[in-house]
Amino acid sequence: MLANVRQMGRVLSQLLRRRIASHPHVGDIRGRGLFWGIEFVADKNSAIPFPADRHVAMEISESGLDEKYSIAVYPGSGTVDGVSGDHIILSPPYNVTREDIESIVDAVGRLIDDFFSTPAEVAEVVGVDAKL
Repeated sequence: MLANVRQMGRVLSQLLRRRIASHPHVGDIRGRGLFWGIEFVADKNSAIPFPADRHVAMEISESGLDEKYSIAVYPGSGTVDGVSGDHIILSPPYNVTREDIESIVDAVGRLIDDFFSTPAEVAEVVGVDAKL
């Protein structure tokens, strides 16, 4: 089982980075084995977090439960200063298969893309005027 964790952890790392590392609101992807975190930022270049009152990680987590994604991700906040900073955690079971990992990465990628899909939605999350 430990061999599978190591092997599938490498696959998860590679596929997550390939799929979402360039996303403008993904600040970092980090983890080990089958425990991975995805950090969300309002501005990738400056790593400025979203305002805490926007609850980005919780909103993403709740959206993931929708039938079109069917994925449970664990939301977290306060990773920057104890208040600001949003992330989600992925932690598939130790007996996960490559096909499962591919499905997880696909669902998470679509979830993130859809959550941040329009400038107006992003502006609402960030708390600025969409016309700026």
